[in-house]
Amino acid sequence: MADFDITDAGQFEHFGTESVGDSDWITGQHPMDGLLRGERLPHIWCQGCGLGTALTTFIGALQWLEAEQGWDLDKVSVVSGIGCTGRIAGYVRLDSFHTTHGRAIPFATGLKLANPELKVVVMSGDGDIAGIGGNHFIHAARRNLDITVICVNNFNYGMTGGQVGPTTPHGAKAVTTQYGNFEYPFNLPYLAAASGASFLARWTVIHARRLEWTLREAMMYPGYSFVEVIAPCSTSYARWNPEGRGLDPEKLRRRGLELMKHYQNIGKVAHGTHPKDAAIKVDKEGAIVEIVEGVFSNEPKPDFQSAIDEQAQVARERWQAAKKMLNERSQIPQRTDIIFRTEVQLGGFGGQGIVSAGRIIGQAAAIYDKLEACFTQSYGPEARGGAAGSQVVIASDPIHHPHLIEPTNAIIMSQEAYTKYVPKMATGATLLIDDGLVTLSPDQRQDLKTYGISATQIAEELGNSRAANTVMLGLWTAIIGAVSKSAMQQSVAKAVPPKTVEVNLSAFEAGFKKGLRYQVNNTL
Repeated sequence: MADFDITDAGQFEHFGTESVGDSDWITGQHPMDGLLRGERLPHIWCQGCGLGTALTTFIGALQWLEAEQGWDLDKVSVVSGIGCTGRIAGYVRLDSFHTTHGRAIPFATGLKLANPELKVVVMSGDGDIAGIGGNHFIHAARRNLDITVICVNNFNYGMTGGQVGPTTPHGAKAVTTQYGNFEYPFNLPYLAAASGASFLARWTVIHARRLEWTLREAMMYPGYSFVEVIAPCSTSYARWNPEGRGLDPEKLRRRGLELMKHYQNIGKVAHGTHPKDAAIKVDKEGAIVEIVEGVFSNEPKPDFQSAIDEQAQVARERWQAAKKMLNERSQIPQRTDIIFRTEVQLGGFGGQGIVSAGRIIGQAAAIYDKLEACFTQSYGPEARGGAAGSQVVIASDPIHHPHLIEPTNAIIMSQEAYTKYVPKMATGATLLIDDGLVTLSPDQRQDLKTYGISATQIAEELGNSRAANTVMLGLWTAIIGAVSKSAMQQSVAKAVPPKTVEVNLSAFEAGFKKGLRYQVNNTL
Protein backbone atom coordinates (compact mmCIF):
# COMPACT_ATOMS: atom_id res chain seq x y z
CA MET A 1 0.00 0.00 0.00
CA ALA A 2 1.29 3.43 -0.88
CA ASP A 3 2.25 5.81 1.90
CA PHE A 4 -0.68 7.89 3.08
CA ASP A 5 -0.27 11.35 4.52
CA ILE A 6 -3.14 12.25 6.81
CA THR A 7 -2.27 15.92 6.43
CA ASP A 8 -2.56 15.86 2.62
CA ALA A 9 -5.77 17.85 2.08
CA GLY A 10 -5.54 17.09 -1.61
CA GLN A 11 -6.46 13.45 -1.02
CA PHE A 12 -9.54 14.10 1.09
CA GLU A 13 -11.11 16.61 3.39
CA HIS A 14 -10.74 15.43 6.95
CA PHE A 15 -13.20 17.98 8.29
CA GLY A 16 -16.39 19.56 7.08
CA THR A 17 -19.11 18.53 4.69
CA GLU A 18 -18.69 15.66 2.26
CA SER A 19 -17.99 16.81 -1.29
CA VAL A 20 -18.74 14.97 -4.52
CA GLY A 21 -15.10 14.09 -5.12
CA ASP A 22 -14.72 12.58 -1.66
CA SER A 23 -17.81 10.40 -1.68
CA ASP A 24 -15.61 7.26 -1.66
CA TRP A 25 -13.52 8.41 1.28
CA ILE A 26 -11.50 5.37 2.36
CA THR A 27 -8.05 5.85 3.87
CA GLY A 28 -7.04 2.28 4.51
CA GLN A 29 -5.99 3.38 7.99
CA HIS A 30 -8.87 1.76 9.86
CA PRO A 31 -10.46 -1.72 9.58
CA MET A 32 -13.93 -0.17 9.49
CA ASP A 33 -13.16 2.38 6.79
CA GLY A 34 -15.46 0.65 4.34
CA LEU A 35 -18.52 1.29 6.51
CA LEU A 36 -17.61 4.68 7.97
CA ARG A 37 -18.21 8.01 6.27
CA GLY A 38 -14.82 9.34 7.25
CA GLU A 39 -15.45 12.62 5.48
CA ARG A 40 -18.00 13.36 8.24
CA LEU A 41 -15.58 12.60 11.05
CA PRO A 42 -14.60 13.51 13.70
CA HIS A 43 -17.96 12.82 15.29
CA ILE A 44 -19.86 15.24 17.50
CA TRP A 45 -20.14 12.96 20.54
CA CYS A 46 -18.76 14.04 23.90
CA GLN A 47 -15.73 12.57 25.61
CA GLY A 48 -16.77 9.51 27.56
CA CYS A 49 -19.98 8.96 25.56
CA GLY A 50 -20.78 5.32 24.83
CA LEU A 51 -22.09 5.91 21.32
CA GLY A 52 -18.72 5.33 19.69
CA THR A 53 -18.64 1.85 21.18
CA ALA A 54 -22.24 1.21 20.17
CA LEU A 55 -21.44 2.20 16.58
CA THR A 56 -18.28 0.07 16.56
CA THR A 57 -20.15 -3.03 17.69
CA PHE A 58 -22.87 -2.43 15.11
CA ILE A 59 -20.35 -2.12 12.27
CA GLY A 60 -18.45 -5.14 13.57
CA ALA A 61 -21.66 -7.18 13.50
CA LEU A 62 -22.36 -6.08 9.91
CA GLN A 63 -18.82 -6.98 8.81
CA TRP A 64 -19.21 -10.44 10.32
CA LEU A 65 -22.60 -10.93 8.62
CA GLU A 66 -21.06 -9.91 5.30
CA ALA A 67 -18.02 -12.17 5.67
CA GLU A 68 -19.61 -15.20 7.36
CA GLN A 69 -23.25 -15.10 6.24
CA GLY A 70 -22.83 -13.63 2.78
CA TRP A 71 -24.91 -10.54 3.48
CA ASP A 72 -25.12 -7.92 0.76
CA LEU A 73 -24.72 -4.68 2.68
CA ASP A 74 -26.28 -2.81 -0.22
CA LYS A 75 -29.51 -4.34 1.08
CA VAL A 76 -29.06 -3.01 4.62
CA SER A 77 -30.68 0.29 5.55
CA VAL A 78 -30.23 2.24 8.77
CA VAL A 79 -32.90 4.59 10.07
CA SER A 80 -32.54 6.96 13.01
CA GLY A 81 -34.47 9.80 14.58
CA ILE A 82 -33.29 12.98 16.28
CA GLY A 83 -30.80 12.95 19.14
CA CYS A 84 -27.23 11.98 19.85
CA THR A 85 -27.77 8.39 18.69
CA GLY A 86 -29.55 9.67 15.61
CA ARG A 87 -26.21 10.89 14.27
CA ILE A 88 -25.21 7.28 13.62
CA ALA A 89 -27.24 7.22 10.39
CA GLY A 90 -24.98 9.91 9.01
CA TYR A 91 -21.72 8.19 9.93
CA VAL A 92 -22.32 4.79 8.33
CA ARG A 93 -21.63 4.17 4.64
CA LEU A 94 -24.97 2.46 4.02
CA ASP A 95 -28.34 3.57 2.73
CA SER A 96 -29.33 5.56 5.79
CA PHE A 97 -32.11 7.93 6.78
CA HIS A 98 -32.04 10.60 9.48
CA THR A 99 -35.74 11.13 10.15
CA THR A 100 -37.84 13.43 12.33
CA HIS A 101 -38.01 13.08 16.11
CA GLY A 102 -39.80 9.91 17.20
CA ARG A 103 -40.61 8.80 13.65
CA ALA A 104 -37.75 6.44 12.89
CA ILE A 105 -39.86 3.30 13.32
CA PRO A 106 -42.81 4.32 11.10
CA PHE A 107 -40.28 5.41 8.45
CA ALA A 108 -38.59 2.01 8.77
CA THR A 109 -42.01 0.31 8.56
CA GLY A 110 -42.72 1.95 5.22
CA LEU A 111 -39.23 1.17 3.98
CA LYS A 112 -39.54 -2.52 4.87
CA LEU A 113 -43.02 -2.93 3.43
CA ALA A 114 -42.05 -1.15 0.21
CA ASN A 115 -38.97 -3.35 -0.23
CA PRO A 116 -39.21 -6.56 1.84
CA GLU A 117 -35.74 -7.66 0.65
CA LEU A 118 -34.09 -4.94 2.72
CA LYS A 119 -32.77 -5.56 6.20
CA VAL A 120 -33.90 -2.43 8.03
CA VAL A 121 -32.23 -1.42 11.28
CA VAL A 122 -33.51 1.37 13.50
CA MET A 123 -30.76 2.80 15.70
CA SER A 124 -31.81 5.68 17.88
CA GLY A 125 -32.01 6.89 21.47
CA ASP A 126 -34.35 6.18 24.36
CA GLY A 127 -36.04 9.59 24.11
CA ASP A 128 -36.61 9.14 20.40
CA ILE A 129 -37.77 5.50 20.45
CA ALA A 130 -39.48 5.11 23.84
CA GLY A 131 -40.51 8.72 24.49
CA ILE A 132 -41.63 10.68 21.46
CA GLY A 133 -41.87 7.53 19.32
CA GLY A 134 -43.21 5.20 22.00
CA ASN A 135 -46.49 4.46 20.26
CA HIS A 136 -44.66 3.39 17.09
CA PHE A 137 -42.32 1.22 19.17
CA ILE A 138 -45.15 -0.87 20.63
CA HIS A 139 -47.12 -1.21 17.40
CA ALA A 140 -44.11 -2.36 15.37
CA ALA A 141 -43.55 -5.01 18.07
CA ARG A 142 -47.24 -5.96 17.99
CA ARG A 143 -47.08 -6.46 14.22
CA ASN A 144 -43.81 -8.42 14.52
CA LEU A 145 -42.38 -6.37 11.70
CA ASP A 146 -39.09 -7.80 10.41
CA ILE A 147 -36.84 -4.97 11.57
CA THR A 148 -34.15 -4.66 14.23
CA VAL A 149 -34.55 -1.85 16.76
CA ILE A 150 -31.41 -0.86 18.64
CA CYS A 151 -32.18 1.61 21.40
CA VAL A 152 -29.15 3.31 22.91
CA ASN A 153 -30.32 4.26 26.38
CA ASN A 154 -28.47 7.03 28.23
CA PHE A 155 -31.32 7.68 30.68
CA ASN A 156 -32.11 11.22 29.56
CA TYR A 157 -32.67 13.57 26.63
CA GLY A 158 -28.95 14.15 26.20
CA MET A 159 -28.72 16.33 23.10
CA THR A 160 -31.26 18.88 24.33
CA GLY A 161 -29.62 19.43 27.71
CA GLY A 162 -30.31 16.47 29.95
CA GLN A 163 -34.05 16.61 30.59
CA VAL A 164 -35.77 13.71 32.32
CA GLY A 165 -36.84 11.03 29.85
CA PRO A 166 -38.94 7.85 29.73
CA THR A 167 -36.06 5.70 31.05
CA THR A 168 -34.62 8.06 33.68
CA PRO A 169 -34.39 5.93 36.87
CA HIS A 170 -36.82 6.74 39.66
CA GLY A 171 -35.11 9.14 42.05
CA ALA A 172 -32.27 10.00 39.65
CA LYS A 173 -31.49 13.64 38.96
CA ALA A 174 -31.82 15.41 35.65
CA VAL A 175 -31.70 19.03 34.63
CA THR A 176 -35.50 19.16 34.98
CA THR A 177 -35.71 17.05 38.17
CA GLN A 178 -33.07 18.49 40.49
CA TYR A 179 -34.61 16.82 43.54
CA GLY A 180 -34.90 13.44 41.87
CA ASN A 181 -37.17 11.95 39.22
CA PHE A 182 -40.66 11.33 40.65
CA GLU A 183 -41.84 9.36 37.58
CA TYR A 184 -41.34 5.64 37.15
CA PRO A 185 -39.30 4.63 34.08
CA PHE A 186 -40.02 2.11 31.35
CA ASN A 187 -38.42 -1.30 31.55
CA LEU A 188 -37.84 -1.34 27.78
CA PRO A 189 -37.39 -5.12 27.25
CA TYR A 190 -40.55 -5.74 29.28
CA LEU A 191 -42.45 -3.10 27.29
CA ALA A 192 -41.29 -4.72 24.04
CA ALA A 193 -42.25 -8.19 25.31
CA ALA A 194 -45.70 -7.03 26.42
CA SER A 195 -46.18 -5.53 22.95
CA GLY A 196 -45.37 -8.81 21.22
CA ALA A 197 -41.62 -8.82 20.55
CA SER A 198 -39.90 -12.17 21.07
CA PHE A 199 -36.21 -11.33 20.54
CA LEU A 200 -35.14 -9.20 23.50
CA ALA A 201 -31.70 -8.35 24.77
CA ARG A 202 -29.81 -5.77 26.80
CA TRP A 203 -26.12 -5.01 27.21
CA THR A 204 -24.07 -2.08 28.40
CA VAL A 205 -21.33 -0.79 26.14
CA ILE A 206 -18.79 -2.24 28.57
CA HIS A 207 -19.75 -5.67 27.17
CA ALA A 208 -18.70 -4.75 23.64
CA ARG A 209 -17.98 -8.27 22.39
CA ARG A 210 -21.19 -9.72 23.77
CA LEU A 211 -23.12 -6.78 22.38
CA GLU A 212 -21.64 -7.37 18.92
CA TRP A 213 -22.52 -11.08 19.05
CA THR A 214 -26.06 -10.22 20.11
CA LEU A 215 -26.45 -7.68 17.32
CA ARG A 216 -25.53 -10.40 14.85
CA GLU A 217 -28.30 -12.60 16.26
CA ALA A 218 -30.78 -9.75 16.35
CA MET A 219 -30.23 -8.78 12.73
CA MET A 220 -30.56 -12.40 11.57
CA TYR A 221 -33.76 -12.85 13.58
CA PRO A 222 -36.86 -13.24 11.33
CA GLY A 223 -39.13 -10.70 12.97
CA TYR A 224 -39.08 -7.76 15.35
CA SER A 225 -35.86 -7.87 17.35
CA PHE A 226 -35.07 -5.39 20.12
CA VAL A 227 -31.70 -4.69 21.70
CA GLU A 228 -31.29 -2.10 24.45
CA VAL A 229 -27.77 -0.69 24.76
CA ILE A 230 -26.99 1.08 28.04
CA ALA A 231 -24.47 3.84 27.31
CA PRO A 232 -23.11 6.62 29.55
CA CYS A 233 -24.08 10.23 28.97
CA SER A 234 -20.98 11.88 30.37
CA THR A 235 -22.08 15.47 29.82
CA SER A 236 -25.68 15.50 31.02
CA TYR A 237 -26.80 12.48 33.05
CA ALA A 238 -23.48 11.82 34.79
CA ARG A 239 -23.19 15.48 35.78
CA TRP A 240 -26.11 15.22 38.18
CA ASN A 241 -25.76 11.67 39.47
CA PRO A 242 -23.24 9.97 41.75
CA GLU A 243 -22.33 7.24 39.24
CA GLY A 244 -20.28 9.84 37.32
CA ARG A 245 -18.90 11.56 40.43
CA GLY A 246 -21.27 14.47 39.85
CA LEU A 247 -19.83 17.95 39.43
CA ASP A 248 -16.39 17.19 40.89
CA PRO A 249 -14.17 19.46 38.75
CA GLU A 250 -11.32 16.93 38.88
CA LYS A 251 -13.54 14.35 37.22
CA LEU A 252 -14.94 16.41 34.36
CA ARG A 253 -13.11 14.40 31.72
CA ARG A 254 -13.68 11.11 33.49
CA ARG A 255 -17.44 11.01 33.92
CA GLY A 256 -17.98 8.50 31.12
CA LEU A 257 -15.19 6.27 32.43
CA GLU A 258 -16.56 6.45 35.96
CA LEU A 259 -19.98 5.47 34.67
CA MET A 260 -18.52 2.58 32.65
CA LYS A 261 -16.71 1.28 35.74
CA HIS A 262 -19.95 1.57 37.67
CA TYR A 263 -21.87 -0.37 35.01
CA GLN A 264 -19.19 -3.06 35.11
CA ASN A 265 -19.50 -3.40 38.88
CA ILE A 266 -23.28 -3.57 39.02
CA GLY A 267 -23.88 -5.54 35.82
CA LYS A 268 -25.50 -8.95 36.15
CA VAL A 269 -25.46 -11.27 33.11
CA ALA A 270 -28.55 -13.46 33.27
CA HIS A 271 -29.62 -14.91 29.92
CA GLY A 272 -33.22 -16.04 29.75
CA THR A 273 -34.42 -13.71 32.49
CA HIS A 274 -38.09 -12.84 32.14
CA PRO A 275 -38.20 -9.21 30.98
CA LYS A 276 -40.42 -8.21 33.91
CA ASP A 277 -37.55 -9.21 36.21
CA ALA A 278 -35.03 -7.15 34.22
CA ALA A 279 -35.99 -3.74 35.58
CA ILE A 280 -33.02 -1.49 36.29
CA LYS A 281 -32.76 -1.23 40.08
CA VAL A 282 -31.90 1.95 41.96
CA ASP A 283 -31.30 2.88 45.58
CA LYS A 284 -33.25 5.51 47.49
CA GLU A 285 -31.00 8.24 46.07
CA GLY A 286 -31.76 7.20 42.50
CA ALA A 287 -28.33 5.66 41.93
CA ILE A 288 -28.37 2.55 39.72
CA VAL A 289 -27.43 -0.53 41.73
CA GLU A 290 -28.20 -3.36 39.27
CA ILE A 291 -28.49 -3.76 35.51
CA VAL A 292 -29.59 -7.19 34.33
CA GLU A 293 -28.02 -8.01 30.97
CA GLY A 294 -28.17 -10.76 28.39
CA VAL A 295 -30.47 -12.21 25.74
CA PHE A 296 -33.81 -12.52 27.48
CA SER A 297 -35.86 -14.10 24.70
CA ASN A 298 -35.24 -15.57 21.25
CA GLU A 299 -38.36 -17.43 20.11
CA PRO A 300 -39.12 -16.88 16.41
CA LYS A 301 -42.70 -16.61 15.23
CA PRO A 302 -44.22 -15.65 11.84
CA ASP A 303 -43.29 -12.08 11.02
CA PHE A 304 -45.53 -9.39 9.55
CA GLN A 305 -44.57 -9.98 5.92
CA SER A 306 -45.17 -13.72 6.29
CA ALA A 307 -48.64 -12.98 7.65
CA ILE A 308 -49.31 -10.69 4.67
CA ASP A 309 -48.08 -13.33 2.22
CA GLU A 310 -50.27 -15.98 3.87
CA GLN A 311 -53.34 -13.78 3.63
CA ALA A 312 -52.45 -12.84 0.08
CA GLN A 313 -52.42 -16.53 -0.84
CA VAL A 314 -55.83 -17.02 0.77
CA ALA A 315 -57.15 -13.97 -1.11
CA ARG A 316 -55.62 -15.28 -4.35
CA GLU A 317 -57.35 -18.64 -3.94
CA ARG A 318 -60.66 -16.97 -3.14
CA TRP A 319 -60.33 -14.70 -6.14
CA GLN A 320 -59.63 -17.66 -8.41
CA ALA A 321 -62.74 -19.38 -7.06
CA ALA A 322 -64.81 -16.20 -7.53
CA LYS A 323 -63.40 -15.72 -11.02
CA LYS A 324 -64.32 -19.30 -11.91
CA MET A 325 -67.83 -18.74 -10.58
CA LEU A 326 -68.15 -15.50 -12.58
CA ASN A 327 -67.02 -17.22 -15.73
CA GLU A 328 -69.52 -20.01 -15.20
CA ARG A 329 -72.53 -17.87 -14.33
CA SER A 330 -75.54 -17.77 -16.62
CA GLN A 331 -75.28 -15.16 -19.33
CA ILE A 332 -78.27 -12.87 -19.85
CA PRO A 333 -78.81 -11.19 -23.21
CA GLN A 334 -77.51 -7.62 -23.36
CA ARG A 335 -80.27 -5.08 -22.75
CA THR A 336 -80.94 -2.81 -25.69
CA ASP A 337 -83.47 -0.46 -24.09
CA ILE A 338 -82.37 2.77 -22.39
CA ILE A 339 -82.79 3.04 -18.62
CA PHE A 340 -82.91 6.65 -17.54
CA ARG A 341 -81.67 7.57 -14.07
CA THR A 342 -83.76 5.58 -11.59
CA GLU A 343 -83.40 6.35 -7.88
CA VAL A 344 -84.58 3.66 -5.46
CA GLN A 345 -85.07 4.28 -1.73
CA LEU A 346 -85.47 1.23 0.50
CA GLY A 347 -86.49 1.61 4.15
CA GLY A 348 -87.50 -0.50 7.09
CA PHE A 349 -85.99 -1.71 10.34
CA GLY A 350 -82.89 -3.77 11.06
CA GLY A 351 -83.44 -7.48 10.42
CA GLN A 352 -85.80 -7.09 7.44
CA GLY A 353 -82.99 -7.34 4.89
CA ILE A 354 -83.32 -3.75 3.67
CA VAL A 355 -79.59 -3.43 2.98
CA SER A 356 -79.47 -6.87 1.35
CA ALA A 357 -82.39 -5.96 -0.89
CA GLY A 358 -80.63 -2.81 -2.07
CA ARG A 359 -77.47 -4.75 -2.76
CA ILE A 360 -79.42 -7.39 -4.74
CA ILE A 361 -80.93 -4.65 -6.96
CA GLY A 362 -77.52 -3.06 -7.52
CA GLN A 363 -75.83 -6.35 -8.37
CA ALA A 364 -78.66 -7.40 -10.68
CA ALA A 365 -78.35 -4.12 -12.56
CA ALA A 366 -74.54 -3.97 -12.73
CA ILE A 367 -73.50 -7.62 -13.03
CA TYR A 368 -76.32 -9.23 -14.98
CA ASP A 369 -78.01 -6.41 -16.94
CA LYS A 370 -74.69 -4.59 -17.51
CA LEU A 371 -76.14 -1.26 -16.39
CA GLU A 372 -74.49 1.43 -14.28
CA ALA A 373 -75.39 1.18 -10.58
CA CYS A 374 -74.43 2.80 -7.27
CA PHE A 375 -75.41 1.40 -3.86
CA THR A 376 -75.22 3.02 -0.42
CA GLN A 377 -76.62 2.08 2.97
CA SER A 378 -77.45 3.71 6.30
CA TYR A 379 -78.42 2.68 9.81
CA GLY A 380 -79.94 4.39 12.79
CA PRO A 381 -78.24 4.31 16.22
CA GLU A 382 -79.39 0.72 16.75
CA ALA A 383 -78.74 -2.31 14.57
CA ARG A 384 -81.42 -5.00 14.56
CA GLY A 385 -84.78 -3.40 15.26
CA GLY A 386 -83.63 0.15 14.55
CA ALA A 387 -84.05 2.20 11.40
CA ALA A 388 -82.33 0.86 8.30
CA GLY A 389 -82.12 2.23 4.81
CA SER A 390 -80.37 1.63 1.52
CA GLN A 391 -80.27 3.54 -1.72
CA VAL A 392 -79.65 2.45 -5.31
CA VAL A 393 -79.14 4.55 -8.43
CA ILE A 394 -79.49 2.76 -11.81
CA ALA A 395 -78.94 4.13 -15.32
CA SER A 396 -77.69 3.17 -18.76
CA ASP A 397 -75.32 6.14 -18.81
CA PRO A 398 -72.48 6.78 -16.36
CA ILE A 399 -73.70 7.93 -12.93
CA HIS A 400 -71.92 11.16 -12.00
CA HIS A 401 -73.72 11.71 -8.67
CA PRO A 402 -74.01 8.46 -6.68
CA HIS A 403 -76.51 9.66 -4.05
CA LEU A 404 -80.27 10.11 -4.26
CA ILE A 405 -81.56 13.51 -5.30
CA GLU A 406 -85.31 12.77 -5.52
CA PRO A 407 -86.20 9.06 -5.30
CA THR A 408 -88.32 7.96 -8.26
CA ASN A 409 -89.50 4.86 -6.40
CA ALA A 410 -89.32 3.37 -2.93
CA ILE A 411 -89.69 0.04 -1.12
CA ILE A 412 -90.98 0.75 2.40
CA MET A 413 -91.36 -1.98 5.06
CA SER A 414 -91.94 -0.10 8.32
CA GLN A 415 -94.10 2.78 9.52
CA GLU A 416 -91.07 4.74 10.64
CA ALA A 417 -89.50 4.42 7.19
CA TYR A 418 -92.79 5.54 5.62
CA THR A 419 -92.77 8.70 7.74
CA LYS A 420 -89.10 9.37 7.08
CA TYR A 421 -88.73 8.71 3.36
CA VAL A 422 -92.07 9.33 1.62
CA PRO A 423 -91.94 13.16 1.96
CA LYS A 424 -88.62 13.15 0.07
CA MET A 425 -89.90 11.27 -2.99
CA ALA A 426 -90.16 12.91 -6.39
CA THR A 427 -93.51 14.04 -7.75
CA GLY A 428 -95.17 11.15 -9.58
CA ALA A 429 -92.88 8.58 -7.95
CA THR A 430 -93.91 4.97 -7.28
CA LEU A 431 -94.29 3.79 -3.68
CA LEU A 432 -94.29 0.08 -2.77
CA ILE A 433 -95.25 -0.87 0.80
CA ASP A 434 -95.61 -3.98 2.94
CA ASP A 435 -99.24 -3.23 3.73
CA GLY A 436 -99.24 -5.64 6.64
CA LEU A 437 -96.78 -3.36 8.46
CA VAL A 438 -97.32 0.06 6.91
CA THR A 439 -100.50 2.10 7.10
CA LEU A 440 -101.00 5.01 4.72
CA SER A 441 -101.48 8.32 6.49
CA PRO A 442 -104.83 10.14 6.14
CA ASP A 443 -103.05 12.96 4.33
CA GLN A 444 -101.10 10.65 2.05
CA ARG A 445 -99.53 12.16 -1.02
CA GLN A 446 -101.95 11.97 -3.92
CA ASP A 447 -99.19 12.49 -6.49
CA LEU A 448 -97.61 9.11 -5.76
CA LYS A 449 -98.52 5.81 -7.39
CA THR A 450 -98.84 3.49 -4.40
CA TYR A 451 -98.93 -0.32 -4.43
CA GLY A 452 -99.12 -2.63 -1.44
CA ILE A 453 -98.49 -6.30 -0.74
CA SER A 454 -98.55 -8.36 2.47
CA ALA A 455 -94.90 -9.32 2.03
CA THR A 456 -94.24 -10.52 5.57
CA GLN A 457 -97.39 -12.64 5.64
CA ILE A 458 -96.57 -14.22 2.28
CA ALA A 459 -93.02 -15.02 3.42
CA GLU A 460 -94.33 -16.64 6.62
CA GLU A 461 -96.72 -18.77 4.60
CA LEU A 462 -93.78 -19.90 2.46
CA GLY A 463 -91.95 -20.96 5.64
CA ASN A 464 -89.35 -18.20 5.95
CA SER A 465 -90.38 -14.80 7.30
CA ARG A 466 -86.97 -13.37 6.39
CA ALA A 467 -87.87 -13.71 2.71
CA ALA A 468 -90.28 -10.74 2.99
CA ASN A 469 -87.71 -8.46 1.37
CA THR A 470 -87.54 -10.85 -1.61
CA VAL A 471 -91.32 -10.63 -2.00
CA MET A 472 -90.94 -6.83 -2.20
CA LEU A 473 -88.16 -7.22 -4.77
CA GLY A 474 -90.47 -9.32 -6.98
CA LEU A 475 -93.17 -6.62 -6.74
CA TRP A 476 -90.61 -3.89 -7.52
CA THR A 477 -89.24 -5.77 -10.55
CA ALA A 478 -92.68 -6.23 -12.12
CA ILE A 479 -93.88 -2.67 -11.55
CA ILE A 480 -90.73 -0.59 -12.08
CA GLY A 481 -89.04 -2.63 -14.83
CA ALA A 482 -85.66 -0.96 -14.39
CA VAL A 483 -83.98 -4.36 -13.99
CA SER A 484 -84.95 -7.54 -15.86
CA LYS A 485 -86.65 -10.43 -14.08
CA SER A 486 -83.90 -12.90 -15.03
CA ALA A 487 -81.20 -10.56 -13.70
CA MET A 488 -83.02 -10.19 -10.37
CA GLN A 489 -83.52 -13.94 -10.06
CA GLN A 490 -79.82 -14.53 -10.67
CA SER A 491 -78.89 -11.87 -8.13
CA VAL A 492 -81.27 -13.26 -5.49
CA ALA A 493 -79.93 -16.79 -5.96
CA LYS A 494 -76.33 -15.63 -5.48
CA ALA A 495 -77.08 -13.33 -2.53
CA VAL A 496 -79.04 -15.58 -0.17
CA PRO A 497 -77.74 -18.63 1.76
CA PRO A 498 -77.71 -21.73 -0.49
CA LYS A 499 -80.29 -23.58 1.60
CA THR A 500 -82.78 -20.71 1.23
CA VAL A 501 -82.47 -20.17 -2.52
CA GLU A 502 -85.64 -22.09 -3.34
CA VAL A 503 -87.85 -20.32 -0.80
CA ASN A 504 -86.47 -16.90 -1.78
CA LEU A 505 -87.09 -17.52 -5.48
CA SER A 506 -90.66 -18.61 -4.61
CA ALA A 507 -91.08 -15.42 -2.57
CA PHE A 508 -89.74 -13.36 -5.47
CA GLU A 509 -92.19 -15.06 -7.88
CA ALA A 510 -95.12 -14.36 -5.54
CA GLY A 511 -94.23 -10.68 -5.43
CA PHE A 512 -93.64 -10.54 -9.19
CA LYS A 513 -97.06 -12.08 -9.99
CA LYS A 514 -98.75 -9.57 -7.70
CA GLY A 515 -96.93 -6.80 -9.51
CA LEU A 516 -98.11 -8.06 -12.91
CA ARG A 517 -101.72 -8.02 -11.68
CA TYR A 518 -101.23 -4.44 -10.54
CA GLN A 519 -99.87 -3.57 -13.95
CA VAL A 520 -103.00 -4.98 -15.58
CA ASN A 521 -105.49 -3.49 -13.13
CA ASN A 522 -103.45 -0.36 -12.26
CA THR A 523 -105.09 -0.22 -8.83
CA LEU A 524 -103.99 -0.27 -5.20
